[in-house]
Amino acid sequence: MLERIILGHLVGDYLLQNKAMMLNKSKKGVKGALWCTLHCAIYTAVVCLFLWTANPWIILAVFLSHWPIDRWSLAVKWMQLIKSRDPHETYFSKEIDAAFYAIVYVAIDNTAHILLIWLAAKLLM
Repeated sequence: MLERIILGHLVGDYLLQNKAMMLNKSKKGVKGALWCTLHCAIYTAVVCLFLWTANPWIILAVFLSHWPIDRWSLAVKWMQLIKSRDPHETYFSKEIDAAFYAIVYVAIDNTAHILLIWLAAKLLM
């Protein structure tokens, strides 16, 4: 099951998320909420296809676990909470620091999404 969750996540979050979704889903207001909702609806459909489920509770759990993480960039908030890399500090060079920050952000974001789907699937399937 975990491999299907990971594959669904990768397809939904990377292969099917276009630049407009990526740039606008965290913007304030209705426009940002609509872009985030569109992205999360597509993401949810893909993940549920990979899980081969139409269970409404799983569908709801996938959507509701993805939306706040993306809408409010919760990976950034987590990094601030645990005092992880700071994008405003220079440790090595601006380029290296930016790359490491991006890698840590992506790792936290992916881990949160995959972990929440896995938990929902374990509890609800």
